[in-house]
Amino acid sequence: MASQDEIAVFQAFDAYDFDNDAAFQLGLQSIEFGKEHTKVLEEAKIFYYSRRITPIDQDKYAAWKLATSSKSDKEPPPSTSFAEIVGMIARGETIPGIRQIPDELSSLAPSTSTSVAPRKPWEEQSDSK
Repeated sequence: MASQDEIAVFQAFDAYDFDNDAAFQLGLQSIEFGKEHTKVLEEAKIFYYSRRITPIDQDKYAAWKLATSSKSDKEPPPSTSFAEIVGMIARGETIPGIRQIPDELSSLAPSTSTSVAPRKPWEEQSDSK
């Protein structure tokens, strides 16, 4: 069983932004993943985090992760049936989990083109004469 300190380290590890860590991303380029991409990536993250930030016991982390994921799996998320969604649309209600995109154009000024238009075939022919 993991101690409170270890749990805090595990939670910090899970929240760590590996995608925006330039040193981690640079090291990741040298790894050959093969078929077990997820497992190798997690091992690389644990290795990096243990060396750079704070040591992590990989076995305890795996046990903690399994225990916390199995607790959350017991309670399935509420689902909405197709008929309920159709009813919500008919009543004009917003559907949960759907991002609302404003029905308007951008208020920013349009960008100006900086590239040169490619030459047309007839323009290239007239230059060679």
